[in-house]
Amino acid sequence: MSTVTTSLRGTIAVLLLNNPPVNMGNATLRADLARSLQNLATDRQVEGVVIASALTHFYAGSDLSEFAGELREPQLPSVIAAVEQLDVPVVAALTGLALGGGLEFALGCDRRIGDPTVQVGFPEVTLGMVPGAGGTVRTPRLTGVPIAIDLVASARRINADEALRVGILDDIVPADELVDRAVELARSISGKSRLIDRQVPPATAEDIEAVVARVSRRARPNVLEAIDLVCRAGDGEVDEVLDAERKVFNRLRLSGEASNLRYLFFARRAAAKALRSPANPLPVRTVGIAGAGTMGASLARAFIDHGFAVVVYDRDPAAVERLDSQVSGIRTAADITGLSDSDLVIDAVFEDMGVKTDLLENLEPKLRDDAIIASNTSYLDLCEMSRALEYRNRFAGLHFFNPPHRNPLVEVIRTPATDDATAATLSRIASTLGKVAIPAGLGDGFVANRVYADYRTQVEFLVEQGASPSDVDRAMRGLGMPIGPFAVADMSGLDIAWARRKRLAATRDPRQRYVAIADRLCETGRLGQKTGAGWFTYPDGSRRGEPDPDVDRIIAAERAIKGVEPRHIDDSEIRDRVLASMLCGAAVLVDCATAERASDIDVAMTEGFAFPKALGGPVRAMSARPDSEIVEALAAVHASCPVTFSVAEPASRGHLPEAVARCLNEVRERR
Repeated sequence: MSTVTTSLRGTIAVLLLNNPPVNMGNATLRADLARSLQNLATDRQVEGVVIASALTHFYAGSDLSEFAGELREPQLPSVIAAVEQLDVPVVAALTGLALGGGLEFALGCDRRIGDPTVQVGFPEVTLGMVPGAGGTVRTPRLTGVPIAIDLVASARRINADEALRVGILDDIVPADELVDRAVELARSISGKSRLIDRQVPPATAEDIEAVVARVSRRARPNVLEAIDLVCRAGDGEVDEVLDAERKVFNRLRLSGEASNLRYLFFARRAAAKALRSPANPLPVRTVGIAGAGTMGASLARAFIDHGFAVVVYDRDPAAVERLDSQVSGIRTAADITGLSDSDLVIDAVFEDMGVKTDLLENLEPKLRDDAIIASNTSYLDLCEMSRALEYRNRFAGLHFFNPPHRNPLVEVIRTPATDDATAATLSRIASTLGKVAIPAGLGDGFVANRVYADYRTQVEFLVEQGASPSDVDRAMRGLGMPIGPFAVADMSGLDIAWARRKRLAATRDPRQRYVAIADRLCETGRLGQKTGAGWFTYPDGSRRGEPDPDVDRIIAAERAIKGVEPRHIDDSEIRDRVLASMLCGAAVLVDCATAERASDIDVAMTEGFAFPKALGGPVRAMSARPDSEIVEALAAVHASCPVTFSVAEPASRGHLPEAVARCLNEVRERR
């Protein structure tokens, strides 16, 4: 059955795209479109064409799974050329999404109208590419260069109103009138109106420079290439600039960076699919937040910004008053009964089991029987915590990352008692907040923090062995991290990890290597930026840390206690050991099913901890290497502490550990 059906309304042919579920632009749709257009080209009765959708979306975008190899014919540029070569006017009737190739296809039509649900945009730069079917050539002819640069380089979606304002849409009409109005428009147009026949409107150098400066800040090289293509859209013959764009697109889509970004795209989808539940989510209109500290305030902002009614409880009146002055639009309460009308309550109180269980014991009797309680704990045992509740089926973990109004990552953690309706509700909440959510199992640190703990542990080993905190941070920035691990620790506050270390001290294996440098820093009051000193010093409230001789002395003293003779450690060794440590953590988590997939870990580290997306995540980055190099790096990590990194033991004998191999193979299969 064809994905394109053709019907006649008098002398106007109406093509309906029907490639479920979202009208994805794959080889089948392109072939059916090309065939339908070819038939129309020879039909002398047809005086106009409307291209519309039988589904929710007009043409959601191109099928990314096709981009890894040779593209099947007909390719999108030739389909668009077939639209432009028709002798009669073609009207695109847009609804829902028209992204990437879908927008480029619409720009190949003579006119475009849409209903109020329309969203258009060029997401290609977020995938390491540039538009490849005329987006950088036709858009500036329609909108002018400055607006085209913004749309192409920012990758932002714009709604129907903005699309009309910048000229992409010619009109916005009611959804139930869309096709009829498109037919009327096609009937009223005299002759063709192709964008490729237009000149690029003039723009001042100042206007162009201003938008380039704004969208190119810290831009990846592919974004700069996209900007350059837009700026050169009016240079030379149109066929030449279209060909130049296609060559850049094909080169970039086959690059390692684009491959890694596509991998993450599908990894996010897999995680979202894993969070689906057979039950329907419960309605959540009012969200209660227990705790008015830094985390609670940021959570309040996140929920307020997405249309929820928010009430924040804290038994400390000063904290409530402070929050009132920081976040507008919320209700506050110094009595726990203030949370009684909440559909969902999120625990954001101090990370201490006693504090949290006391909260839950007092909270549950105040709530409706169908209200959900979610803990934002970073490390504590949710099963132990749930023993304070009578209705454990409506309790789970919903772990946000600091600051939650900006950090996109959230972990959804079910306990054995959590029911499907609760899980479905929390997954819906994460989606509504625009978060990237992954499922996580029970375990200390769940998924993301557990892997990050191995990262942090290894960098402290490196410092004890001879690297300085500045050396490590420089090496990791060289990998693509925006900020090094010691600067991150100072920004987050050293006391949080210190409290966890003290909590775990009684159960720590005495054979396990332990670096006490961070403890010594905390004992002297160096808790990070908030105290003006941590691993670095922050003079006069500076946000940028500087090396501190006092820290050097503390490090030297701890090395002397252990009899460690410091040695030079180069950036390559630092990066190899850090990546191999994270790979060890990933292997353990997948092996014990705390993480469902290795790709979930890559999603977590790129979304929550700013690991460079261009590398695809730590597992993906290591999977690109030969096994011999991986074994060598794992052997070094195992030698740093055979207890902490016991999973890497086979590497010390020259073998790739089976648990690690399973992680790598899962990721390699997605190349």
